[in-house]
Amino acid sequence: MKDNNIKKYIIVILLMLVVLVSGTTYALFTKTVNTKGVITIKSGKRYIGIYGPDKENMGLNVTYTFTIENRGTEEASYQVTIEDIINTVGRENIAYTYTNGTTTKTGKLSDGVIEEENLGVGEKVTVTITLTSDLSGDYKGKIKVTTGESKRGYVPNFPIDTSGANPPELVGDMIPVVYNEDNNHWVKADTTKNWYNYNEQVWANAVTIRNQTKRAEYVAASAGVEIPIEDMNTMLVWIPRYSYTLGNTYGYQIEGANIPSKETPGAFDIKFVDKDTTEMGSGKYTGDTPSEYFTPSSFCWGDTCDEEATRKDSGNIELSGIWVAKFEIAGVLIEEVRSVPLLARHTNASYNISTMFNGISSQLNGTNGTSNYGLRGNYDAHMIKNTEWGAMAYLSQSKYGKYGNKNYIGVNKEIYSNNRSPQTTIDPIYKSGCSSGKIPDLDQSSYNCDYEYNEGLEGAGASTTGTIYGIYDTVGGSYEQVMGAYPRISKTGFNSLPAKKYYNAYLEQKSYDTEFSKQIKGDAMSAKETNEFYKQINRAPANSWYWINRGGLAGGSTGYCGIFSNLTLDGSALKDFTTRFTIITW
Repeated sequence: MKDNNIKKYIIVILLMLVVLVSGTTYALFTKTVNTKGVITIKSGKRYIGIYGPDKENMGLNVTYTFTIENRGTEEASYQVTIEDIINTVGRENIAYTYTNGTTTKTGKLSDGVIEEENLGVGEKVTVTITLTSDLSGDYKGKIKVTTGESKRGYVPNFPIDTSGANPPELVGDMIPVVYNEDNNHWVKADTTKNWYNYNEQVWANAVTIRNQTKRAEYVAASAGVEIPIEDMNTMLVWIPRYSYTLGNTYGYQIEGANIPSKETPGAFDIKFVDKDTTEMGSGKYTGDTPSEYFTPSSFCWGDTCDEEATRKDSGNIELSGIWVAKFEIAGVLIEEVRSVPLLARHTNASYNISTMFNGISSQLNGTNGTSNYGLRGNYDAHMIKNTEWGAMAYLSQSKYGKYGNKNYIGVNKEIYSNNRSPQTTIDPIYKSGCSSGKIPDLDQSSYNCDYEYNEGLEGAGASTTGTIYGIYDTVGGSYEQVMGAYPRISKTGFNSLPAKKYYNAYLEQKSYDTEFSKQIKGDAMSAKETNEFYKQINRAPANSWYWINRGGLAGGSTGYCGIFSNLTLDGSALKDFTTRFTIITW
């Protein structure tokens, strides 16, 4: 009988141990159980399991491998430290080498915490650690892993993107960012979580940092770390590769929008496609079923991309998407290319086409691009082409852009104007990221920055999405020179034209009011697709006015200006003009 009682006690004890190790009753415990399979329990929702060999008798010059897994029901942080059991060497004399995947770090035991990271529910990592010392002595230690609340910081509340958009391709040390609406700061995004959602008009944003020390800190930082505007030199927005088609002349109507017409056009049908998909339809259809999809040449990099017959030439590269500068370039271009909000551009700075083109190319590529922007790898940064402007315009006029944003109805689905313009002697500057809080009109009586880019729907309404995640300054502010023209160089400053892949070539017209002789589908000024959308004017290269400009002031005596409008000039230096850049990668 006594033996039977002993057996019962042993069985009960074993069952209790099984329950502890399995974690099925972790909600009852808030303590650490140090066994061969160490389990650290912080609370009922955060439960970190550690699996591997015996970590109670860790010695020198031996590599230990173990796995850390989040077996709880919410995201949690984990912290790795080593406690001494016997140490006659001194913690400051013992070095560690710690690897987590492809990341390796080194330090001294006296540093304290070896790693502090986050794990999502069900996530696990396998790590290794080795201790070494140049001194002799006795050492025995214990690996300790504890858990607590997630250190990931701000995570947006929009859901994971299901639009089918190609994931953004970060170039070099570009840093992904999201906007923390709780404190109105940009923070580092978690690329495995909620970075973007094109269904919600949240286009992916990234930034570059000039200061190399700060850049390295942000690259190594955890998600949620604030990145001040003052540390950024450029902000960029990802336009994923897509195919488009336009139905029934003016597009289809989205809930809350006016009946499609030339003055209040409807939506483009857009579908995101991978870089192996190139559709060559007409870009127009009739009826209720979208068809005739066309993949714009803005997603092709090469000398012959704009001609449909040569689009698939072997020298051309199809792209997953393009990065577009979030704001028009301000400041002094020849000193530094910057694209950040609320940056003033003095109107005594005059640049011709070649100054803009060469300034962007020299500063954002090569050694300057690496040292000042952290860019490297297979990429090219260049002055925006006319078709690249069209790529952001069409996406904006879709369910993924401002036209599809339910916070705006009726005429307010059009992009608001940046009415900051040097028409007054009080403060004669343009300023990026401003908004009038209303659609473009012919009344230019107000030239103040009525709303900044992050001031509610009025400020965000001047972006291509109607959210803070879109592209700004496409309506109003400075006119923006683009690389598109009947290519003449007499007043541009060019000695010879750059490679054909850097500009869109059009035909000269007898008059800029006549029908375009050459169409480039997807350029957002084609007479057969978007001419006079929102009453915006389009001009073909003619009568010595060969180079194309986009955006511009909120209105004009001959018609409205906006994201679908253009003017043509001779490419000479003008103080009221600027540009923006794009980055492609392959």
